[in-house]
Amino acid sequence: MATVEPWSPGQVERYRRALETSWGDFEDTYYATVRRVGLSSMAAQHARHYMARAKMLRSMVEGLLARPTRTEETPDAIRKAVADLMTFKRNLNEL
Repeated sequence: MATVEPWSPGQVERYRRALETSWGDFEDTYYATVRRVGLSSMAAQHARHYMARAKMLRSMVEGLLARPTRTEETPDAIRKAVADLMTFKRNLNEL
């Protein structure tokens, strides 16, 4: 069974900042991509798919950060979600 422990001081804030930064970068790239490719293009459909996935990741991380405790897997899940947002941003730039 995974151990459950309180967040370390400042840990939630560091993860929250990382999420906000990666989300902001992704969102800026998303809107720039949609403007560049046009709303009705196939690339815009792909961009919308990335946005839907990104919103799901963001919601999941916000839920994990809202809990007063964490498990051993929580930090890795958050880091992976932030890394996925950066990957989505790179993929948007390639559309």
